[in-house]
Amino acid sequence: MLSILVLFSLAGSAQQDPCVVLTRINLEGNNVTKPSVIYRELLVKVGDTISESRFNELLKESRENILNMSVFNFVDFVVEEDSDVANGKVLTIKFVERWYVWPIPYLRYADRNLMSWFKGGDISRLSYGFDLECNNLWGLLHKLNLTMIFGYNQKYALTYDIPYLTDKQRLGLEASVGYTRDKEVAYATSDDKVLYYKAYEGCPHEAFFAYVKPYFRFGCRNKLFITAQYDDRLFSDTLVSLNPSLGCDDGNRFRYLTLSAVFKNDFRDDHNYPLDGHYLELEATKIGMGVFNNEPDVFYGKLTADWYTLVYNRFYWASNITAKLSSNSDPPYFLLKGLGYGNDYVRTLDLYVVDAMNFVVFKNNLKFAILRPVTKNIPFIKNERFGKIHLALYANLFFDFARTWNVDVPGGTTSRLANEWIYGTGVGIDFVTYYDKVLRLEYGFNGLGESGFFIHLVAPI
Repeated sequence: MLSILVLFSLAGSAQQDPCVVLTRINLEGNNVTKPSVIYRELLVKVGDTISESRFNELLKESRENILNMSVFNFVDFVVEEDSDVANGKVLTIKFVERWYVWPIPYLRYADRNLMSWFKGGDISRLSYGFDLECNNLWGLLHKLNLTMIFGYNQKYALTYDIPYLTDKQRLGLEASVGYTRDKEVAYATSDDKVLYYKAYEGCPHEAFFAYVKPYFRFGCRNKLFITAQYDDRLFSDTLVSLNPSLGCDDGNRFRYLTLSAVFKNDFRDDHNYPLDGHYLELEATKIGMGVFNNEPDVFYGKLTADWYTLVYNRFYWASNITAKLSSNSDPPYFLLKGLGYGNDYVRTLDLYVVDAMNFVVFKNNLKFAILRPVTKNIPFIKNERFGKIHLALYANLFFDFARTWNVDVPGGTTSRLANEWIYGTGVGIDFVTYYDKVLRLEYGFNGLGESGFFIHLVAPI
């Protein structure tokens, strides 16, 4: 009797979720990108026999994988019946490729972020030049980046990235070499603000760097990066007199090696503006390997975890936690990158920094989709690479808080943020469009009793 019930149960399940057979995959519109690169991102292959629900799940993940390659503006999956095979399916993938070569004019402010530069009131503190970006070279996702920056802070660099070195497409390699010269250099932090020294003649800071970064891919969503980097920095006598940590026994020159390992587990639906999924990044970095005299000696570990989900209808939630722990809370100043740098900051405290080698940050967002992602065509632009665009608009409510510890506040200065819980909250508007562009406008309040308007060009979390 039991066996009969099991058979009926299995039969019912089969009727509810029938199997399909993938008989063919067609690619359309990939005029540059090689098919082998696309097939690497697909979680299905010809000949697969799989339940229909699972088949649809794998197609969704496969489409996300392809979009996150950042070489296509649009990717459409079309599934049709194959009349020659029982339950057969034909998958057609239609692409609109991006434009891959960009001689991008370069204009950058000398400060940590846009608001810091704007508040400074000195528009001459700009660097100018160009970035030549060549993406998807040979149709194999190779990337070449040539940077030529002149003016206030100068940089000359060349980077080449080969994502697939082996037939199994699991091993990649990035290499870079560069040289920088800065007329204005951050030399200390006082009262939670960065102090800059400006040289009217010459450059008080010069640096040469070179690195190699092999990386390994496990499946479609996991990567391990190993970076070995050489740095050679030279500071002027004036900078050393302002901050002795910018000098060493060999004078004003630091030469050191850095070795780091970064593991990334990425299940976001969209790398540039995710609404669903999760992301985990683990980093271990050792600065100074004992090869040169007077190398810095710093070891730190860092964790970044993001979570995104649909709450209800047009409402989305996103949370982030970032934590950093270091063996050395007082390294040379040029290695102090705590709160206020990169994406490690509390919103509404954009104008402040905390020189913390040990911190934890929590970010939270509730978003409402004012305009869900839509596709529009610009009538007077006939090229699909530019004339077909997507747009989205979100309103968001945010609340961030953070804590630092073991921060040494220099004598003669004060800090309202170091070794304390700090927070910021507010509202904003996010505008998202094609070629991964994001514009954020925010207004908020912080624990210092201040309020302000802020502009950013990346996703909040």
